Amino acid sequence: MQRNNSCTARFRQTTLAGLWQREDDNGVQREDDKNKSNSDDPNTSRAKKRSRISVSPSLRSSINILPWEDISLPNGPMHLLRGCIGGQNSHERRLTREALTSLPDWNENVKFKIFGKECQMRRRICQYSTGGKIKYSYSGQHFDAPEFPEVLYDVKCKAEKLIRDYILDLAMDETPLPTNLPIRSEFIHLLQSMETGTEAGGEIFNYCLCNHYRTGEDSMGYHADDEATLDRTAPIASVSFGITRSFDIRPRKKTSDGKKSRVARVALGDGDLLLMLSPMQQHYEHAIPMEKRLSGERINLTFRRIKT
Repeated sequence: MQRNNSCTARFRQTTLAGLWQREDDNGVQREDDKNKSNSDDPNTSRAKKRSRISVSPSLRSSINILPWEDISLPNGPMHLLRGCIGGQNSHERRLTREALTSLPDWNENVKFKIFGKECQMRRRICQYSTGGKIKYSYSGQHFDAPEFPEVLYDVKCKAEKLIRDYILDLAMDETPLPTNLPIRSEFIHLLQSMETGTEAGGEIFNYCLCNHYRTGEDSMGYHADDEATLDRTAPIASVSFGITRSFDIRPRKKTSDGKKSRVARVALGDGDLLLMLSPMQQHYEHAIPMEKRLSGERINLTFRRIKT
């Protein structure tokens, strides 16, 4: 699939009207509802200038623009944006989830070893990458990651736009960045070059691991995303669709009594975007526990930047 260096569809949010818009490669803005024209709407005019305007965190909260939540732990910076991905409402997000569920590359027969014992993975997985050139090791196995399908590519573009705007806004408003947003200068330079269109490739993430939890009995054990192939200057972004599931967190090191106890539980719901920054993966493990009482399905997309 041939694409330009930048996202084929770059998503912008109208800051006050709350309408998602798309901008095609010719720079023409189009509302999702093509029958509605708001060329005279001052809110839309303001949205067209979004890339040139920095909204301070204090102003952001006062006018309720994309309220990121700081849910950081000590040495575990995390930021959460609720219900922002996959459409304006639950119906549109359901259509996105169904399209993702229908992808042809899901694998439900993945086995892995724990302390030498072979176990069956309790969920379906698949993976995709930019250009389909990345090979990735996961749970002791090696997988090819084909080219991003269009539905997943659109989600990636939207997540990248939200993350870029959030971090660059803070980078402009606060010097230095707050301690709960430890972004390395290399990553700031990447975001700035993406903003100006000078970065070859024009993307934050080049790989995505997709997880399909079919019922509450599907789960994922404690682990850390700390593979040597990951670019640690970039964050990891987790996007969820479907029913709300618990995201449990515990320290990697045992306490004095020899235990590793859960220190946080985050409810991740439909359309939520969770941003995890270094050094979280070096200090904490996370899991999706089994919740048998739940019957609905959940799709989770974990976007990463792999060293190439």
